[in-house]
Amino acid sequence: MAVRAQEQHFWFGQWLPHDALPNALKTLDTRVAATLVQPFPLEDLLHAAQQIADELNRQGPLYHRLAKLAVETTDPDEADRLLQGAATALERDSLLARLRAELGNTQPAELERRYPGRQYEAWLPMGCVVHVMPSNVFLVAALGLVESLLAGNVNIVKLSARDSAFAAVFAEALCQADPGGRLCEYIAVLRLSSSETEHLQSLFSHADAISAWGGEAAIEAIRRMAPQGVRVVTWGHKLSFGYIAADTLADPAARAQALRAFAGDICRLEQQACSSPQTLFLECEGTQLVTFATELAQHLAEVSSSIPRQAPGPAEQAEITTVTSVARAEEALGLTHVIEDADGHWRIYTDTRPGLRPSPLFRSIWLKPIQREQLVPVLRPMRTWLQTCGLACGLESLSPLTHALFAAGVTRIARPGEMTESYLGAPHDGVYALQQLTRRVSLDAPDCARSIGSLAQLERRPAGAPPAGPILTKQGLQAMVAAAPQTPDLVFRSGGSSGNTVFSTFSWPDYHAQMTAAAHGLLAAGLEPESDRVMNLFFAGHMYGSFISFWSILEKLGAKLVPMGMVNDFAEIADAIIQLNVNTLIGSPSHLTGLFEHQGERLRGVVEKVFYGGEPLTRARRDRLESHFGVRLLRSVAYGSNDAGPIGYQCLHCTGSEHHLLESVQQMEIVALEEDRPVAPGETGRILLTTSPSLRAHPRIERYDIGDTGRWLDGPCPCGRQDRRFELQGRSSDIFKAGGPFFNARRFAEILDTQLSYAGPTQIHLHEDGPDVVLELWFGEGYGVSEEQVDTAIREHYPEIDICAAMGAAFRFAVRAVADSSFVRIAASGKLKPVCDHRS
Repeated sequence: MAVRAQEQHFWFGQWLPHDALPNALKTLDTRVAATLVQPFPLEDLLHAAQQIADELNRQGPLYHRLAKLAVETTDPDEADRLLQGAATALERDSLLARLRAELGNTQPAELERRYPGRQYEAWLPMGCVVHVMPSNVFLVAALGLVESLLAGNVNIVKLSARDSAFAAVFAEALCQADPGGRLCEYIAVLRLSSSETEHLQSLFSHADAISAWGGEAAIEAIRRMAPQGVRVVTWGHKLSFGYIAADTLADPAARAQALRAFAGDICRLEQQACSSPQTLFLECEGTQLVTFATELAQHLAEVSSSIPRQAPGPAEQAEITTVTSVARAEEALGLTHVIEDADGHWRIYTDTRPGLRPSPLFRSIWLKPIQREQLVPVLRPMRTWLQTCGLACGLESLSPLTHALFAAGVTRIARPGEMTESYLGAPHDGVYALQQLTRRVSLDAPDCARSIGSLAQLERRPAGAPPAGPILTKQGLQAMVAAAPQTPDLVFRSGGSSGNTVFSTFSWPDYHAQMTAAAHGLLAAGLEPESDRVMNLFFAGHMYGSFISFWSILEKLGAKLVPMGMVNDFAEIADAIIQLNVNTLIGSPSHLTGLFEHQGERLRGVVEKVFYGGEPLTRARRDRLESHFGVRLLRSVAYGSNDAGPIGYQCLHCTGSEHHLLESVQQMEIVALEEDRPVAPGETGRILLTTSPSLRAHPRIERYDIGDTGRWLDGPCPCGRQDRRFELQGRSSDIFKAGGPFFNARRFAEILDTQLSYAGPTQIHLHEDGPDVVLELWFGEGYGVSEEQVDTAIREHYPEIDICAAMGAAFRFAVRAVADSSFVRIAASGKLKPVCDHRS
């Protein structure tokens, strides 16, 4: 939509004429209160910002519309460079990285426990933020708006009346790209003259915070107008400089490298950035300045010609002429020396007097001598204006110079040549911007919340759009992992589920976010981090994920941990449990059962809690642990997988295979076994998972068939949590778990085929024999192979079989030749059922 002159304000999704603004302001408090009580649509913001980033990168219609507005105040080449930088800043991964760096996680507004304590904390929006934006950089208003939206604020962006419509058009585009339609409730962009004090005072009266850009006089005027108690966040003009230490100056190669790098900083952006150097300090005597200035001039002449130049305007050129004339006049006093490009493109002023001195910019630099002992006394009086120091020094000087510069008031030390560059999540002017636009709140909840890790579990999450697209198979996921363009931070191996090595990959931020969610689930299951002493008995090594994942989960809970692992010396485990006062065990059911069968008499009355995972705990095993060995709490430690991450958790009201869905991490569908449609109430179907893109960026998991079946459970849970409940019903594929690792029924058949040329049917039967799980492989009679041959071939080529026995798991393997008529088949199709699970 074109911006009409009479409709100069973008007011919460609509264009507003100036004369309608007073009436609109009268209803602002009501509007803000109604908006802030709703959860902020962060996912919609991330989606919309990514849409705009994509449009800018491909230089589509929006790019050209914004570029046309940008060149009203900016050189076309510079406008293009800034728009490309904006595209990077608006990408989903960039915004999530900022949330993690500045507010700790990607859901900062969720009240989460400070483990192992009982208190909760969160970063909540300030409320209504009025932004008073500068007119010299067109992008500041747009990116400042997105920054404050990340914090969840309602935003009123005040531009000057002479500004272009860039920020308003950007805001409109952001709202149009919003899939949920609610971002417009958080955005207004007004074009007001600073002389319209009545409107400004009205705006400020509604503000919870004012974010202001400008010089000292402008900031002081805003402070006077701000109501008492309103937070005023200021972003004023700053000064930056370079410093070359004596050890670098003494090394010709290092000196040349530093001077050439600083030459780039001097030319880049015509020194318009607050981080551009205006003075270059050298740790030398004043008599050496001209020599070093001559060297810098050589580098400056070469570098300047390689960086496109923006000519100064008449006022800027007048200032350059004045400063240069004064410096030349002082040459007669022995105070200064001027080296200037013949075409007037750059200039160097040396000055033997101490102190930081602003330059007239446009490739103008002061060179001054200063010893490191003088840094603090000379610079500290200007501490409120200091920002960046480009530091060139050796390792021995790095620590003392760093401490001195920070003590003087510098907030940022950069490498020479990179002074105007930054990194994702970097603080700005000594603070994290998102923390300036939020408030840290705390809750000391009543005792009834002792098992609640996040208050979000008590709230019904907004229903998002249902996942779309084809079902993702395990083969499809592995193809995505193999085709990933980047090396993953963390790789797990899937445990024995196929003949080929299968990997699951995570980034560190995604892994830790998922482990935090799983920690909340373990708390719900009954673990008490302030008092329980936990022994981790999961299998470690060979790239398996269970032991290390629960190490991370228990670390996040602040629980007391004994990292034993799945060792096969049950006496050693029992000795450690008794000696270290362990009252809680986590591990796989088969190994835990073996431990109690061998050492249960010693552990009776000592082990109070058992959390199991990886395979079902049968009713017979559960009854024996509770009635015979005195375990008072038995719960699933988590429902999850190496490839999909944590999926579900049990509360104290869940029994058997019932779980709550970890809705903070996963979106679950249950579809029919043989077609892609939602199941009817109570119907068993295949479980499909879509992981939150904020918690699993690569590989992107959407509608992933994990290989399990389940059904939804209706009605609210007595625990009060709103996360949906489901009941696991078994496996929907050839992959199953018994005795510890995963097994693959297809792999048994492939071994018999390749090693014995067996062409008959095979079928897996899983039984219980007391505490043991029995994996029995059926094969057909009359196919020319014996039970002994089959047993030998499987043990030789499926090493996990004997590993289970060696680790002491309650597990046995057997083979059995049967008639073809004995194999169990699916009634509807007549197909052979690959796995028959007879465990209760």
